[in-house]
Amino acid sequence: MKYEIAKGISLTTIPTTKFKNNKLVMNFTFPAQHQNYAKLALLAELLENCSAQYNSELLVSRQLSKMYGDSFGVTVLRYGNQHTLQVSITFPNDKYLPPKSELTTEILAFLKEMIEDPFIEGDQFNQAYFQIHQGNMIHYLDSIQDNKEFFSTLELQRLYYQNDPDHGHFLMGSHQEMSQISAQELYTFYRWVLNTAKITILAGGDLIDDQLVAGFKEFASFTDRMPEDYQLRVVPAPISKVQQGTKVIAGSQSVLSMAYELPIYFGDDDYFAAVIFNQLFGGSSRSLLFTNVREKNSLAYDIHSGYNSLVGMVTVQAGIDFKDENRVIQMVADQLQQTSDGQYSDELLDGVKQALINQHRSEADHLGSLIEKQYLQQMMGFSLSDTKWEQQVASVTPSQIAQVAKRLTLRAIYQLNSRGDA
Repeated sequence: MKYEIAKGISLTTIPTTKFKNNKLVMNFTFPAQHQNYAKLALLAELLENCSAQYNSELLVSRQLSKMYGDSFGVTVLRYGNQHTLQVSITFPNDKYLPPKSELTTEILAFLKEMIEDPFIEGDQFNQAYFQIHQGNMIHYLDSIQDNKEFFSTLELQRLYYQNDPDHGHFLMGSHQEMSQISAQELYTFYRWVLNTAKITILAGGDLIDDQLVAGFKEFASFTDRMPEDYQLRVVPAPISKVQQGTKVIAGSQSVLSMAYELPIYFGDDDYFAAVIFNQLFGGSSRSLLFTNVREKNSLAYDIHSGYNSLVGMVTVQAGIDFKDENRVIQMVADQLQQTSDGQYSDELLDGVKQALINQHRSEADHLGSLIEKQYLQQMMGFSLSDTKWEQQVASVTPSQIAQVAKRLTLRAIYQLNSRGDA
């Protein structure tokens, strides 16, 4: 069921008695703008760890323990062109608690406290608290370069979206951006988020709808707003040549990352063919890339592909020896051609389809997955029953997969190259 809390604020309930826990997810959303990335990441850190009443991480933790060990978190996400502050909490169903327990009421009060009553002094966040978490975020941003695969992914993204910082920029900003934020500036930004963001709330579990609606209407900041309309799909600007980047690093292993444009998006007619193409190409342990590049030719420590249906992108990443770079690049192209030519067994295709169906069925055993699926379908205006979803997967043909493969266009290559240096 869907309810309107206020204009621009909705609540969707997903009733189920399958789980012993309930889960609430609140998404504060607005168009992705790189100038806000560092601020929203730091805001998420502050809102997760402190409030006026629970003015230390210890007090937050103690309150969660009192509420039977609830799991609470605040994070930032990017769904295509959408920038999101996500607040979530998972808590036990009252049925499994002592008699007369009313945990849902406590949960709503806790969320109201954490979201609407932050740890501030006047018109800014508490300075000491702010500086601690700002320092933590800066330390995290500085440590990213030590994670070779993640660092390569971020650099590939910059190349892919050259001159488009809203999509090429890291979701949590940079060291410089994070260090320049003041406690007063962040509080002003917090007020802007609270008063203008579109808010989508999803509640999964065995809950009472009327209680949730009444509870969220008590949030003082949940007033009417007119969120900006924007297209969720990301369409990259045309390029004249493949963008390339290289960085030499110490160590024995290089990381090769490649990005292709695939203009097929979630909900499109060819969407399911694109999903299965990715699984055949490099998205599973039985894929062509994994089997031929890693297993048969021993040219990669690991190799895999990924498909992002909100931005129309397929990526390939491989951990390799630097001397094998050119061979691996050629073999990736060869596997793409094989997929286009249908040079794979019926057994492989059937296995990939069945694995996807099994994975889809297993998601029904996770409340978080059900909520995430509902949110994505709600955003994109595309919904299928489980039966129809499986039918779509099963009906994809080699011809459809070949047409998908032919639509890939290589846009960027990033090489984190060890050169074999110690």
